[in-house]
Amino acid sequence: MNHSYDQLDIDISLALKPCESKIKPKIVVKINEHVLFEGILNNAQILPHTMDLMSSISISIELMNKDYRHGSESGVIIDSLKIDCFELIPSWTHLFSYNNDHANNDPTNHLGYNGTWSLNINEPFYRWQHKITGQGWLLEP
Repeated sequence: MNHSYDQLDIDISLALKPCESKIKPKIVVKINEHVLFEGILNNAQILPHTMDLMSSISISIELMNKDYRHGSESGVIIDSLKIDCFELIPSWTHLFSYNNDHANNDPTNHLGYNGTWSLNINEPFYRWQHKITGQGWLLEP
């Protein structure tokens, strides 16, 4: 009888769009130091990524070079972040940190200030998910 788990990786999908503004945001999107997008976000994007099932996950979106005098409405909206079909936006937005130049660190999926929005999962995803959903701890093999 085979009791091994066949899933070898997890899929991550990140959906972003620029705020309605003439000036489009410059961003860098990384997952575990792998750059998924770097540059001007002119239109909505869906950024897929696949990684090892047992890896820790570090996701960051950095908004940079925003000129508040000429584009105060510019920014980025994170419409969706799914890890193996588990949607984190908006239900789990409070688990993300948003360090920015206005010290506005409230939970959000809208990046309107120069800074970095990030999530660090320092253990395999399914162990982390089990804890945050209130199902307790998973035992390690």
